[in-house]
Amino acid sequence: MPRTVDHIVHTHQIARQRLAQGLPVWARDINLRDVFHNERLTFEEGRDAIVKRLKNTLLCQQADVAEFNGVYETINDLGHAEDQEEFDGWRDELYDLADTDRVNIRTR
Repeated sequence: MPRTVDHIVHTHQIARQRLAQGLPVWARDINLRDVFHNERLTFEEGRDAIVKRLKNTLLCQQADVAEFNGVYETINDLGHAEDQEEFDGWRDELYDLADTDRVNIRTR
C-alpha cells in the first residue's frame, strides 16, 4: 500500500469520525521507542526485537494471515529485512496499514 493522497485523506477521515464519536484519534498504541533507538543493539538484534514485539500485539494477532500484503505478511517481511533500507521500506508499509487501523506505532 503506497502512501498516496487518497490513503492520507482516508486515514484523516477515519480519525475525524473517531473524534466525532467521542473516541480518541488512535485506538491503540505500540511503543517501540526503547528498542528503536537502542544503539547497543546490532541491526539484526534491533530488527528481531521489534518484530517479536509487533507479533505480540493485537495488530498482528488479529490480522488476517491470508491477506496479501496485509499486516501479518508485512511484519514477517520486516523480520526478513537484510539492511536498514529494506527495513525502512517495510516499516513504512506497516505504518500505513496501522494508520488505517488507527494503531499508533511510536518510535520517537
